[in-house]
Amino acid sequence: MTAQALARDTTEPLSDAPQIARIMGLPSWRKMNRLSLVDRIEQGPPLQAIERVARVMAPDDPHAKFTLLSRSTWSRLQRRPRRHLTREASERVHGIACVLLEARRLWADDEPAMVRFLHRPHLLLGGRTPLDVARKSTAGADLVVRIIGEARAGVAV
Repeated sequence: MTAQALARDTTEPLSDAPQIARIMGLPSWRKMNRLSLVDRIEQGPPLQAIERVARVMAPDDPHAKFTLLSRSTWSRLQRRPRRHLTREASERVHGIACVLLEARRLWADDEPAMVRFLHRPHLLLGGRTPLDVARKSTAGADLVVRIIGEARAGVAV
């Protein structure tokens, strides 16, 4: 396939980009590919992405968004004419969305089981919860995604 054909291609088999974009509530999520998702993260998705991800990770906690973004940053972004996340917040939300996608796959859309896993201390994470590790950095989110992937593959975790 030529570079021009690849650039025009808006769908990628085996790409998680549309599902991650959907969890984040991004417009046109069905047409997202890996590169367009990266571009969107760099530009800063809408502030509502925080609310969407927070509702999935902690459906019963109306304040969960403040574990992803401080109250002061939330208020400051609310006052801006362009209500988009900073790059740092975008990457944090993206990392959590990746964790949520893998967790949904492992628990076959059993949301209560997925939420319990995310909030329960885990031995491979030094007794910290998967969400705590994933919220701290992209490396933490990658580690949690790897642990969930290993569990899906049948590796003892």
